[in-house]
Amino acid sequence: MDQAHDKQPELNTSVVFQMPSLTRKGQALSQQETDFFLENGFLIKERLIEPGLLDGALDRVWQHQLAAVPVAPDADWRLRREDAGTWVNPRWAPQPPHPDHGYHQGRQPVEYVGRMVKLHDIGTAPWLLDLLPRNPVVRKIAKQMLGENLRNTRCCRGVYAIFPTRSEPDSGASELPRLGPHIDQVCQQLNVCAYLDDVPPRNGGFTVYPGSHRIMFGAHRYEANFSPTDGFREAMRRVVAEIEPLELVAPAGSVIFWHGRLVHSAGLHTGDRIRWALFADYCQDRPVLSDEQHKALGQYEWFKDTRLFRDDHVVTNDMWRSWRIG
Repeated sequence: MDQAHDKQPELNTSVVFQMPSLTRKGQALSQQETDFFLENGFLIKERLIEPGLLDGALDRVWQHQLAAVPVAPDADWRLRREDAGTWVNPRWAPQPPHPDHGYHQGRQPVEYVGRMVKLHDIGTAPWLLDLLPRNPVVRKIAKQMLGENLRNTRCCRGVYAIFPTRSEPDSGASELPRLGPHIDQVCQQLNVCAYLDDVPPRNGGFTVYPGSHRIMFGAHRYEANFSPTDGFREAMRRVVAEIEPLELVAPAGSVIFWHGRLVHSAGLHTGDRIRWALFADYCQDRPVLSDEQHKALGQYEWFKDTRLFRDDHVVTNDMWRSWRIG
């Protein structure tokens, strides 16, 4: 439910991209950065989070990972932080079915399948909220983009880890991953991703289809609520066929801002490191539907700090009319 997939031709290629320096001294968001975001639908602010905050956060994430994600009972393998050789081809226990009722309906608090681990359950931890969505430097930029009237942050999506995989006989590894272009559901306006460690090339960097936000915006009935039109599938096909995806590489502490309609994917991973990334959402503080109404619509995602707007704006030719940045 996190991803609005269609059966598109998934291209197993991307171009490594590092953000050019567009920052201007004394400006949280320069005009050059604004122009870049409007055109491409994303922006990387390198080393935006202080290194001192990152070290302690990654220590806690590692502790939680080791405690929360079960190992396959028949595997002669254990994950160890100090041994990078154990990071390759993880052998997790089978993932139980997603809950079909209650607060966690639709998604497990901790997801672990193959190379991907999603630690949703720590998304309400104050130290993670302070690190990214409540971080005053990050939030200031979000306000410059989306406006002063932001919803008070209650949670983030959690930490998503991508582990190295190798195609080896009897390794237990699944088929090597391919790009999975998609956009997210529920209500999506401005999203952020923070790298908790360095992300070099081909180590699972967040991958985007630049400019696709303009195409997919027009494939919805409403500006922010997930509301695909009859042309949605063809728009996705066009994005995948015509736009070359960019794998975003950046040092630890970098924050990626992206428009909610931007097509994106987990990155290809042929390297040796674990990609640790923290994901969160920003939206304007407007009346929203209740959780039960979301469940009835099949768009309930408890791990996101967004809800469908009760009265969202109908899509027009001006995709920035509700944003401050436009």
